[in-house]
Amino acid sequence: MDDEIDSSEVFAEFLKIKNVDVLGLGRNGMEGVELYKKYKPDVVFLDLVMPNYDGFYALEEIKKINPDARVIIITAYYTDLMKKKLDSFGIEDIFQKPYSVTAIANSLNQKVKA
Repeated sequence: MDDEIDSSEVFAEFLKIKNVDVLGLGRNGMEGVELYKKYKPDVVFLDLVMPNYDGFYALEEIKKINPDARVIIITAYYTDLMKKKLDSFGIEDIFQKPYSVTAIANSLNQKVKA
């Protein structure tokens, strides 16, 4: 989920190249939660700063649905306060924009092998 349309579409194309099926693109936290309910994906890529319903809203609601949901954060804004809020959610990885596509691919490969 990312409110930056171009950014999320490029990221989705990158995932497809890495043989990851992209089931949907949410533009805010509420859309992301609805997509999660509909598709129950293996992993969610989530931005934290989005209009209306932010990534923390989505994260909280997704974890209520499935406490074991795999969530990877990709965000431009990552503060100590955000880190503190995320600590209780069991996030797999956090990548700051601009992110390294190689690092994300490595993270996905490690999680698949584990």
